[in-house]
Amino acid sequence: MAVRRRESTEVRQQQITDAALQVIGKKGIAGSTTAEIASVVGISEGNLYRHFKGKEDIIGSVIDKIGRDLASILEVAATVDDPVKKLEEIFRRHLAYIEEHVGIPRTIFSEEVLVLNEGLRTKVRNNLINYSHGIRAIIERGQEAGAINREMDAHAVASMFIGTINFTAIRWVMNNFSPKLTDEAESLWGTFAKLITHST
Repeated sequence: MAVRRRESTEVRQQQITDAALQVIGKKGIAGSTTAEIASVVGISEGNLYRHFKGKEDIIGSVIDKIGRDLASILEVAATVDDPVKKLEEIFRRHLAYIEEHVGIPRTIFSEEVLVLNEGLRTKVRNNLINYSHGIRAIIERGQEAGAINREMDAHAVASMFIGTINFTAIRWVMNNFSPKLTDEAESLWGTFAKLITHST
């Protein structure tokens, strides 16, 4: 008889978080249960509660994961020297990341997070602030180098950048995940790049 491997708390928490994001992608937060999340991981619901206090705690971990993943996207793009190409890399990777994990928009834009839970809303807000600061810093460096229109407000450009991604993700979910976000990225980025690199 095979002996089930006992994972460390850190590994198990990561597995539960990944499973929760997967289940949320299919059923939303309201329709997701700890029992189903545990089933995806391959553990009992009782075992799940050894690693998380409850569903809200798991959702918080999902939001933390999204924040870390967005930070990783910024880090990967740091290897690109040209600021406009750096922004393009982030733009494309962000949309591809959402396309791969439909649970992201169904978590971030849910009523349970944005309306009903201040703690979870604060986590999302902090993620957004950190990501926005990273985007804005790239824009400002691009303006200093003359690659991005200096007459444009860097904060406004960062908001447009993130807003384009968020609106596209919401529309994608509402259209039953069509068309592919990675396909839309081409035309969306081309238009955005023209706006920020040409004077009016």
